[in-house]
Amino acid sequence: MKPKVFLVDQQEYKMEEIRDQAKRIFAEAGLNPAGKSVFLKPSFVYPARPPLNIGVVTQPKLIGGVVRALHDLGASRIDVAEDTFIIPSEVFFGVMGMRAVLKGYAHPFYLSRAKRVSVEIKDPMVQSSFVVPRRLLEADLFISLPKIKVNIFTKVTLSVKNNLGLLRPKARLPHHHFDIHKKIADLYQVRTPDFVIADSIYAGEGQGPMSADPIHFGLMVAGANGLAVDAVSAHLMGFDPREIEHLLYLHEKGFGPLDLSEIEIQGRELLEARKKTLKRPRADFSDLPDSVRVFVGQEHACVEGCRGMVRNFLDQWSTKGKADQLAGYNFIVGKPVENLPSGLNPWKTLVIGDCAVKYEKHGIFIPGCPVPPLHLPIVMMAKGKKPPVQMRIRDFIIGSLGY
Repeated sequence: MKPKVFLVDQQEYKMEEIRDQAKRIFAEAGLNPAGKSVFLKPSFVYPARPPLNIGVVTQPKLIGGVVRALHDLGASRIDVAEDTFIIPSEVFFGVMGMRAVLKGYAHPFYLSRAKRVSVEIKDPMVQSSFVVPRRLLEADLFISLPKIKVNIFTKVTLSVKNNLGLLRPKARLPHHHFDIHKKIADLYQVRTPDFVIADSIYAGEGQGPMSADPIHFGLMVAGANGLAVDAVSAHLMGFDPREIEHLLYLHEKGFGPLDLSEIEIQGRELLEARKKTLKRPRADFSDLPDSVRVFVGQEHACVEGCRGMVRNFLDQWSTKGKADQLAGYNFIVGKPVENLPSGLNPWKTLVIGDCAVKYEKHGIFIPGCPVPPLHLPIVMMAKGKKPPVQMRIRDFIIGSLGY
């Protein structure tokens, strides 16, 4: 039997409409949450209250509509689980305005506090075990709510990639380089979602994940087979699902189809009508001002690791037209670096990642494979260069006071 994927017209983030849509989807899919505990995983990236992050994170009103639908259908307990690199999870939920959305219907589940267990997987490609929240394994239903967007490290963020957020921040770093797709495929085997509802009311294109620009699809994409949902979502974004390596690995292991002819699509007419070719992230640096120089290794500078981390960091400046504020700074990543000039200002030169260690005498060396995401902005903030992230101070204060 072909797995079924639902394409549902939903033009805006209207919680009560989404509540009704979700109940209809669950009913038609034969998913009955009555008396069951639900572990629900959205995709958060950085703390900003909507609409500042509308193309980046699963929107609170979509989450609110889904949890209300599950509550209406008799779920015994609903946990909404997420974490962040940047601030305590409790503050993050407050900044996002999630407490008001969940109150009376679901519980915020702070992954930074979660009790965890180690799970072994069969036939791993790069990682044989993962430490995951115990609640994930105990819940009767695991529902994934990804935000559809492009991603400089993995090409796309869909439901399979959404599982990476289940790991502690430090545990995400091993294999976050040229092996990242294999790691994501290994992790997916810990527990596959029982259902997926992907937020593509607004998707994200361009310099995702951090600096994605919103683009309107007016859709939710849903289904019980995560690979099938991701294949339809990838097609909607203008990607061939087979070019997403982690989807291809899982397809070859039998987790689901990638060919649309092998998927029953309810609302297929919407697929071609709404399909867009999303702008993909740039991994080069030629669009930066001449006053900001990035020296890239010719052989070792993988976009899935340190090169992507550097570009992702600089995007926070360049996408807001503020790259000139970094005038005079130099960034060295990878090896070997040809024609590296002498006389670089060591106070304004950052040598990034283990592959570039031979150049550490030129400036400030930040080790890692890859470098932890916060280390680069921390070093720059110590120099008085605070990244212009789209986050309002008042939202952070409100979130902190709530905590």
